Amino acid sequence: MRSAERLMSADLAASPAGQGPRLLVVDDDAQIRQVLVRLLEPLAAIVEEAASAEEALELLKGAPPDLVLLDVHLPGRQGHAVLEEIRSHDALRLLPVVMLSGDATRVDRLRAIRDGVTDFIHKPFDTEELLTRVQALLRVKAVTDTLEDAERVIVALARTIDARDPQTAGHSGRVSHYAGMLGERVGLPAQDLMALRQGCLFHDLGKIGVRDEVLFKPGRLTPEETEEMRRHPVVGRDLLQHMPSLQRALPVVYHHHEKCDGTGYPEGLARDSIPLIARVAALGDVYDGMTSPRPYRDAMTSAVALEIMAQETKRGWWDPELFAEFQAVLETHPGGRAALASWGS
Repeated sequence: MRSAERLMSADLAASPAGQGPRLLVVDDDAQIRQVLVRLLEPLAAIVEEAASAEEALELLKGAPPDLVLLDVHLPGRQGHAVLEEIRSHDALRLLPVVMLSGDATRVDRLRAIRDGVTDFIHKPFDTEELLTRVQALLRVKAVTDTLEDAERVIVALARTIDARDPQTAGHSGRVSHYAGMLGERVGLPAQDLMALRQGCLFHDLGKIGVRDEVLFKPGRLTPEETEEMRRHPVVGRDLLQHMPSLQRALPVVYHHHEKCDGTGYPEGLARDSIPLIARVAALGDVYDGMTSPRPYRDAMTSAVALEIMAQETKRGWWDPELFAEFQAVLETHPGGRAALASWGS
């Protein structure tokens, strides 16, 4: 390790042309901040400085930086408090945070890991190590930003699908809510619950490829039109399959129209061959579809919808154990769809 004095005189490469990343350096020691600013010059970074937790949090209220270098020990509120605050905001949940310390204990490090720290660097800094780690994290951040932008486009597309028909506006959100309640009741693990809710939000994304005259046709579909409609799970899966954060949600998007007797689509899976989260999602989808108005009929009441679903369950379409639990869930939310009238509005 080199001392701060030696680092100040280190031979650093010239800054590349153009605007670099935005970094926030948080340390109560002005000399350390100067060292870090100097070390970061090869990145052509725009560096903001904060000497306390309060200053850092105030700066974070503006445009978020691309990376934060955060000292563990600060006057007043400690660096851990800043980290916790950062992770509590959705807009900052993926922001790389590197904690700095010359005397961090094992307890400090474990706490930082639990709180969501991205990396940990010890003082005094090694020039090459610091730059290498920061550059690596900035590359990951750039990829993450690209994926987040792509996901925002997908979310916008999903909302557009819902908005194509005012009668079914908010459908995906309600399905996600119903399925999420059922998933909680049957004890799905947290990761599966998240995948279930995400998948429900995007389950009809593939309908972007279905023509309006087919999607809103008041009468019976022709065989060709039925085939077009039945392609939407495949189209939805294909649109989402390259999104890393949505991989666990793909079974919902692809299999939410399967039936336990094997008569569903797109693959005609039966019983336990259908992923559990897809079986859960199917119940929320069918229920909300029945209790929503359609071009060819009025919305059904919750009681009527559940009676029809009970008959379909006896016919072998839906998982009987899950349907029983779904009925129990709705008993705690009397009125069914009416109880969620504001959902998605």
